[in-house]
Amino acid sequence: MSNKEKISTNQFVWMLFGIITSFTVLQIPGILILHAGRDAWLSVIVAWFLDVLLALVYAYMGLRFPGQNFVQYSMTILGKLGGRIVGFIFPLYFLMVTALLMRAISTLIETNLSDMPKLVIYSMGCITIAYTARKGIEIIARVCEILGPIYLISLFILFFMAIPIIKIDRVKPFLMEGSYPFLSGSILILSFIGICIMMAMYIPVCNHPENGFKAKFIAVTMGATMITTLIFLVIGAFGAEQAGSMVNPGASLAREIQVGIFERLESVWLIVAVGAGIMTCVNLIWAFSMGASQIIGLNSYKPLVLPATLIATVLSIISFDSNIEMLNFVFYVYTIIAVFVQTGLEMFLFAMAFILKKGAKKSS
Repeated sequence: MSNKEKISTNQFVWMLFGIITSFTVLQIPGILILHAGRDAWLSVIVAWFLDVLLALVYAYMGLRFPGQNFVQYSMTILGKLGGRIVGFIFPLYFLMVTALLMRAISTLIETNLSDMPKLVIYSMGCITIAYTARKGIEIIARVCEILGPIYLISLFILFFMAIPIIKIDRVKPFLMEGSYPFLSGSILILSFIGICIMMAMYIPVCNHPENGFKAKFIAVTMGATMITTLIFLVIGAFGAEQAGSMVNPGASLAREIQVGIFERLESVWLIVAVGAGIMTCVNLIWAFSMGASQIIGLNSYKPLVLPATLIATVLSIISFDSNIEMLNFVFYVYTIIAVFVQTGLEMFLFAMAFILKKGAKKSS
């Protein structure tokens, strides 16, 4: 990557916002509601608080090791061999999330456009993701800067138009099952909000790296607000039991809205949601390719983009026989992996940087 490629703080925010909300809005609300019931929205608030605390660590490490992402400062802290082993786990995690998100997007499209063959869906997605990721971080950032506000506005419109079908009695009473369901549910939602550990890849290419925490705080606050509102409205519209059985509660909510000429609002929401999901895949593939190229020692990440996209596509197709299998994986396996990578590895690097006295003592 050219050293001249830079993103602004504003672009930083919109890129993270898309990453936080795209996968989480698509399929996770149903799983969370199934687990935490009508208190699922409280899980998002707890997850937001924990993620903000974690963001402080990532922002600090980005300043302690200026110009380096977590793949690079893994090698600075632990040496070439140990650093490569630990550092490569981050790109592998991004590749896994890409495969899961591609599967979620294809499921959304299949559900609403059943006549479109799977081969066409995956082929178009693969080509779009690989082509855009090769264009570089500046182009990716500009696209996200345009799509991010559109996605946010579309969610606002969806929520506003859904108000008439909401019944508050379906949301109350609060904490009827105690605190355990929503507290344990916060770990699930945190594992998806926490995908924005991508901030560690953006800080070195941001024209104001000291704004890393500010960008993350704004993005995660906007994202958590949208997710909380969606869960609250879905429960109010369908009830916790019915909402917990839905594969895509957001699309179901849009389908119920019929206001004048707006009788097919889910089609508009589908287009915007798929666009946001694809751009998140682009960011993840860029991050995987960049991190992997730094581990291997390549001068450019671009030769790895197409192979990475093809691998993610194949994994998204063959890894699960059904959507239920994927949701079970997300709930029972992915959460553990995500918490380990997002929190465990970074806290380990944070501690080792102090123990081994690595990195700048002061940020400039």
